[in-house]
Amino acid sequence: MIDKNLNVLTAEINKNLTKQRELRINMARSGNHLKESIANISHDLRTPLTSMIGYLQLLQKGAITPEQREQIGIVLRKGHHLQTLIKSFYELAVLDSEEIQPKFKNVNYSNVIMDSVVENAAMFEERGLHPQITLPEDSVFVWTDEDMLRRILQNLLDNAAKYATGEIRITLLKNSKTELIMTNMISTPKEVDPARLFDRFYTSDVSRSVGSTGLGLSIVKILIDKIRGTISAELSGDHLQIKIVL
Repeated sequence: MIDKNLNVLTAEINKNLTKQRELRINMARSGNHLKESIANISHDLRTPLTSMIGYLQLLQKGAITPEQREQIGIVLRKGHHLQTLIKSFYELAVLDSEEIQPKFKNVNYSNVIMDSVVENAAMFEERGLHPQITLPEDSVFVWTDEDMLRRILQNLLDNAAKYATGEIRITLLKNSKTELIMTNMISTPKEVDPARLFDRFYTSDVSRSVGSTGLGLSIVKILIDKIRGTISAELSGDHLQIKIVL
């Protein structure tokens, strides 16, 4: 009798385990389908939105009243914000997929940093920012995916350009590991939570005034995880410091 009950119990346990495995597989399939759908929708939205922005820019150059020009300017700003949001959704959906894996190679980290800063010189100049870069005398090389590293730096520089006041300090240190430290002053430190900075859709109160999507730094975190690094943030007075360790 006991043996019979044990057999029944074992059969029930196996049945439940099988159901749990099927449920996990179905959930994974649903998650991948959702990510794929978001990526496809984001991709489909970009073309008509780009056309809309182009037509608005043409209208703005035409014979219109100052009031109409101002109104078109407002719509254009909203259109550009929507364009950024769609791009971020697309990036997030694609990067979240396990299909996107890093291609590791020996990368000149020093050169990548300098390239990224030079490429964004116009953005910094427009916003009155002055990046101060400190690099070791000898070039620093890291074993990583160069494209992902460049995207990480671009998102960090975009973020700093939005919220920094005054100078931005970028320091590369080479010890047993390689540390990149980016520091900038922010105007309202009490409104920023460093512990949540890399959460998806997190926006501080100050970020709402500059149209943040709350996705840029979460994309950085995904990329950092893929290249087997770590990223952290901390506040010291009115200075925000972001550190990447590779």
